[in-house]
Amino acid sequence: MRGSITVKHFCGTSVEIEARRVRAVALLVVVFSMIGCTAKRVVLVPAPNATLAARPNSAEGSSQGVSVLLQADAWDGYPRTLDRNLIPIKVTVQNNSDHDVAIRYQDFVLIASGDRRYSDIPPDQIRGFSGEALQPYWAYSEAEKHVEVQQLPTESMLKQAMSEGVVARGTETSGFLYFPRPSKLPNEITFSVILVDAHTKQRFAGIVVPLVLRVLPRSADTYSPL
Repeated sequence: MRGSITVKHFCGTSVEIEARRVRAVALLVVVFSMIGCTAKRVVLVPAPNATLAARPNSAEGSSQGVSVLLQADAWDGYPRTLDRNLIPIKVTVQNNSDHDVAIRYQDFVLIASGDRRYSDIPPDQIRGFSGEALQPYWAYSEAEKHVEVQQLPTESMLKQAMSEGVVARGTETSGFLYFPRPSKLPNEITFSVILVDAHTKQRFAGIVVPLVLRVLPRSADTYSPL
């Protein structure tokens, strides 16, 4: 059998090989594809000077009776590779203050050096697409059929998002916040939230949690089963 076949790389590139050699090199294509993808997983985690919490990759801060727990590498929904497009952070707000706390997307922000600010994006305003490779499949002449493109926000993103509203005294709320991902992430970045009284609309406190970059391996479950 003569001619060539274009084999699509998991990360989006293509490799052209002779058709008679497809079987011989298919395994190598898989290996290099997975290595290329794993090398790009860079996430934000608690900084060494942050107040660490019991859960993995989590930190917390508190002020005036309100505590905030951050889980910086907790996304487990779809797409699995959401951290290539956005910065998803799971946030839990526990209110033991004398105020009913307003939860407003505009009050959450990531702050980088030079006072560069990245505001939380309301989940229903997220736009774009995310390509996600499915579990490796050996018929590589048709490999392009095994990459799923999902429109953002996905149902999983909407269901797991933190909702705007009010956290009454003695209660808590939890969910994901989605921040824009800069083309080049800063080495250090600070999570900041302004605490506002739900009735007076006045700010009564603020909480900051320092974060840093860490390179983590992209686990095998990035590839969803067919």
